This record gives sequence, structure tokens and C-alpha cells, in this order.
Amino acid sequence: MGKQNQAQIAYDSILRDIEENQLNQGQPIIEEEYAKKLNMSRTPVREAIRLLSVEGFVTVYPRKGAYVSVLTAEDVRECYEMMEAVEGMIAYLAARQPSSEQIRQLTELVGRMNEQKSLSNFHQWKEHDIEFHRTMHRMCPNKLLNYHVEKLFHKTYQIQTQFVAGVNLDKATEEHQLILEAIIARDSEKARYYTQQNWNRARNDLVKYGYKDTL
Repeated sequence: MGKQNQAQIAYDSILRDIEENQLNQGQPIIEEEYAKKLNMSRTPVREAIRLLSVEGFVTVYPRKGAYVSVLTAEDVRECYEMMEAVEGMIAYLAARQPSSEQIRQLTELVGRMNEQKSLSNFHQWKEHDIEFHRTMHRMCPNKLLNYHVEKLFHKTYQIQTQFVAGVNLDKATEEHQLILEAIIARDSEKARYYTQQNWNRARNDLVKYGYKDTL
């Protein structure tokens, strides 16, 4: 296994732990522990940490080491504002010529989201939510948009798992239904509008829930 592949494996492992809050905000990332866990040297782990620091998931302090970045209210606002803009355009393009199979997949996912919403099962609901968005991303022909949205998407997952109780499953599922209906109708403007509305509303809810003492 090449060093590049090992760095990617380390990157994926650390990022997954950050997203799922196995590594909490402000917690140190110990190179030796990941090297041992992943059966590799510290060099690819160090490279993975460097890449994660460039993307804002990790903060590296000279002579102190690497720590999971602590998200501020402004970080959340900026991330969600970017998602509102970027994924709004993705939805616009995805709604132009959806295939019957893509519509079937999106419809099935919204159905599953409704089921998990009724059970108040955030983590299962989130799995279907992620797949809904990724299906829409695959429908978008603009590769550059998809490259940038993937990085942002990881950050939003970290934010939502940090503030699970602040996620409004009822409203979010309703918004995904509206996005689906716009795509079925091949109404690009409505698909963009409802997608942007989804991110805008979620941003306001999470900032209010997670940072109410600082507002």
C-alpha cells in the first residue's frame, strides 16, 4: 500500500471520527494512536492531519500538536451560507433532466426519512438525508460544484451531530419533500429555492440552538 493511499485511509478515519463526534471539538489528535489503530507509520497520519487542517477540521498549534477545531457561530453561518449557494445551484441543474430511476431513488429516500422521523431516530434519518443529497449531487453535471460541495457536506454533518437536538426533523423532511416535488416537475427554480430554504432555515435553527448564550 502506497503512502498516498495510507494518507487517504488515515484522512478518512480521522474525518469520520470528527464527523461522528468520536473526537470532540478541542480534543487532541494523537498521531501514535491512529498509526497503531490503522497499522501504519506516523508519516501518513501526519499528512492526513495536515490536509484536515487546511480544510478547517483540525487546528495545529506549534509545539503543542493537533486538535479538533472548535466551531464558532460564525463558522456555522459561513458553512451553511456556502451550502445554501452551492447546493442551490446543484439542485437547479439536477432538476433539468432527472431520470425516472433518479426520481425513484429520491422518492424512496424521502419515504425512509419520514419513517425515521416518526421514530425520532436521528442517525438513521441522517443516513437517508445524506444519500438524498448525494443522489442529487450525482445528478448535477457540474463536476466543480460537486467537488466543493463534498468538502462542505462533511462539515455540516459534524455540525449536525454536535447539535442533534437542534435538528428539526419534521421541518427538514418536509423541505426535502418539496425539493423532490420540484425535481419531479423539472422546475429548476423551485428546486433551487427549496434547497436554499432548507439550508437557510437549518442554519438559523442550529446557530440559535448551539450558540444561544453568545447571541
